[in-house]
Amino acid sequence: MKKILILIALLGSALFSYAQGPWGVRAAFDINIPGRVGGIADTEAGNLLKERYRQGYGGTIGVVYDHWLSGSIFLQPGLSLFYDSYSYKDLIIMEDGKGKEEKDPSLYKLGVRIPVVVGYSYSLVDVLPMRVYTGPEFNYAFAGDIRFKNRDLVGDDWHLFGKNGDQRRFDIAWKIGLAAELDIAIVGVEAAIGVTDLFPGNLSFRDNRVSVSVTRFF
Repeated sequence: MKKILILIALLGSALFSYAQGPWGVRAAFDINIPGRVGGIADTEAGNLLKERYRQGYGGTIGVVYDHWLSGSIFLQPGLSLFYDSYSYKDLIIMEDGKGKEEKDPSLYKLGVRIPVVVGYSYSLVDVLPMRVYTGPEFNYAFAGDIRFKNRDLVGDDWHLFGKNGDQRRFDIAWKIGLAAELDIAIVGVEAAIGVTDLFPGNLSFRDNRVSVSVTRFF
């Protein structure tokens, strides 16, 4: 996780060496906010199980393209590599007679994001142009595991996807963002609201995310 964030920071700092243009490189710090688990009975014990996950952190790095449609309206597709992580909440999977236990294991996802947003550029004041944008974001995770600290208790990590996993790889989110166009870069705050139910079967679950992004066009 630290290596991913360091890499994103280094790439982000390198963005400022380019001139303005329609192509941009975007780096973002992500706060992953897992949704409540649905399909569980509304009882005291069930309400505890609905809050299955704690929030986590991650990063995104990729490219975007500004295509101006008319006046101040633009279409902006993109392609990014992402790393997401969060953890289980108040969960003990296994323990032994020596007091060792595996509690609140973490999980991660690694994959690609393809946002396609439509936006509008305007100015609150002459010196600070702003952007507001929204649109779908398509996500595909090609890797994901549940990680354990005590390998002697649980063994290898458990896969999050595939035959023995409990989540879908493909996800659609709806993205909403607000950004300020500074002289050297565009700095934005974005929210991605999960649309796809990631749990096959009777339960339901959606991923959400809040991000702080920096985009440099060249």
